[in-house]
Amino acid sequence: MSKQVPLTARRRPGSGKSEARSLRREGRVPAVAYGADLPATALSVDARELYHALRTDAGTNAVLRLSLDGDSHLALARQIQRHPVRREVMHVDFVTVSRTVKVSVEVPIHLEGADDAPGVDEGGVVSQELYALPVDVLPLEVPDQILVDISALHIGDVLHVRDLTVPAGVEVTADPDATVVTVVVPQLEVPEPMEAVEGEAGEEAEGATGEEAEGPATAEDAEADRDSDEG
Repeated sequence: MSKQVPLTARRRPGSGKSEARSLRREGRVPAVAYGADLPATALSVDARELYHALRTDAGTNAVLRLSLDGDSHLALARQIQRHPVRREVMHVDFVTVSRTVKVSVEVPIHLEGADDAPGVDEGGVVSQELYALPVDVLPLEVPDQILVDISALHIGDVLHVRDLTVPAGVEVTADPDATVVTVVVPQLEVPEPMEAVEGEAGEEAEGATGEEAEGPATAEDAEADRDSDEG
């Protein structure tokens, strides 16, 4: 279950690219917070603190205890924008939540027991189709992950969303018929037919030319051939 992760925020007086660049040079991440008990507020957080806050077992579902101006707010990090190369956080939205109102999150799905699955011993391959499970749950009861035991699966067996076991209080919002994981027969690659070798192609072309050369050259020759066949 999610634990509250402390994170201190500081209001920022302005906005715009110039101010954002200045904050990043200071080791801070521009952000905005809004939600249940807080109007939209421009702020910034320490980049290192944010990095560690999002590196817990809960990942981006970590419930943050956001401290701002002496007040504390429960919040979730959403719309995290990262640098395309360095992958560092460039901007983040914090959505404040109530501990008594369910939130919509996606919980990672992890498989266990693949090495013991009969289907794998039979030569099958585990194919995971769904990697995160959409759920509605109270903020402080968000599970870190959903474990799925596949140790009994044979080739052709399928586990659907409806087959998953989730903690009490977690409401699954995904399609119950959606496939989570299956064991399939590996597809063999069929080799493409080899193209004719240039020399062989040349010989075939030469042979065809020779046969054509041996045929009747004129209409008179063709008529003579027919007369000969009839005779």
